[in-house]
Amino acid sequence: MLTIDIRLQAAVERALAEQIELMVAEGVEDPEKPQDVAGGAAVVIDIATGDVLAEASYPTYDLSRFNELFNELNADERTPMLNRAVSGIYSPGSIFKMVTSVAGLELGIITPETVIEDTGVYRFYQDYQPSCWLYSASRMTHGDETVVTALRDSCNIFFYTVGDSLPIDTLARYAAAFGLGEHTGIELPESTGQMATEAVKKKLENTNWYVGDSLQAAIGQSYSLFTPLQLSEYCATIANGGTRHSASILKSVRSYDGSELIYENQAEVLSAVETSDYNWTAVQKGMYLVANDRAGSAYETFGDYGVKVAAKTGTAQLGDNQVNNAIFICYAPYDNPKVAVAVVVEHGSAGASIASIARDFLDAYFTVKTVDTAPESELSLLR
Repeated sequence: MLTIDIRLQAAVERALAEQIELMVAEGVEDPEKPQDVAGGAAVVIDIATGDVLAEASYPTYDLSRFNELFNELNADERTPMLNRAVSGIYSPGSIFKMVTSVAGLELGIITPETVIEDTGVYRFYQDYQPSCWLYSASRMTHGDETVVTALRDSCNIFFYTVGDSLPIDTLARYAAAFGLGEHTGIELPESTGQMATEAVKKKLENTNWYVGDSLQAAIGQSYSLFTPLQLSEYCATIANGGTRHSASILKSVRSYDGSELIYENQAEVLSAVETSDYNWTAVQKGMYLVANDRAGSAYETFGDYGVKVAAKTGTAQLGDNQVNNAIFICYAPYDNPKVAVAVVVEHGSAGASIASIARDFLDAYFTVKTVDTAPESELSLLR
């Protein structure tokens, strides 16, 4: 017996496919960067256990015709046989900023009350001066930011400043505690990806690590690559206050006739992220504002939603002449977290553009839970 809920699985597959096909039809690419949406993945996690409730990869194929279509599938440049949910690796973009926040808070580099001014350009170094996304787009700044508002605004200057005080190996240690770049424990072949470090850069390019690498790593760029499954478990760890469970799709094993329980899977804790409750509150509040404050990038999708959601959007830069990947994570309900969601769309432009995929799933999740727990008298009305 699997942890997968077939009703939720169907909803996630449908939402992912419909949104990607819509984006392809409408075109999200910059005329100067002519690259269409290629594919994507979505994973839904039970926050209390780490169990996978649904997992979708797009494009996919008809398993009943696998042998017949094998050559065609194998030749398809969109790689439909790649399970992007567990084997696709993606730069997290701003989704990573909660790691930098927790590390900075726990090590005393900042407190929840610390104010850092967004100057538009990080001018601490003469030879490398990266800018905030808002300044690059409009020559405006976010002004004074705390960690809560910096998460809401995804202010690069704030996180450059914090990241500049974090040795990269220290930041990598926190990322590993969140499960980023680590095995999730799922009973499937999976990619582990990697956290950007000096050793990783040396292995890939045989060049030195520079301060610019550390600044970019602090905002989820550089050499960091993670799977959608890892991102969903990361989101669940934030929601439950630091406990990272093993991911699993195996619920139990029974005898062939179902009469005997042979094995029942138990929730397993793989690691813990230690920090004070008030630090968790600050990070979670920042994610809450992303979805519920008018300045938040997911407000358009969740501002009027019936259930309070905490979220983070990410835009992972791919370099010149390529449309960015879109990343989105969220958990709900905010005040009593039950489920965490991660969505990635290749060349999807921006995380806010794919938040609707998560909303479609949450619609299904809360509908299913209502039906499953409603008294029979209420079910007759639902029918």
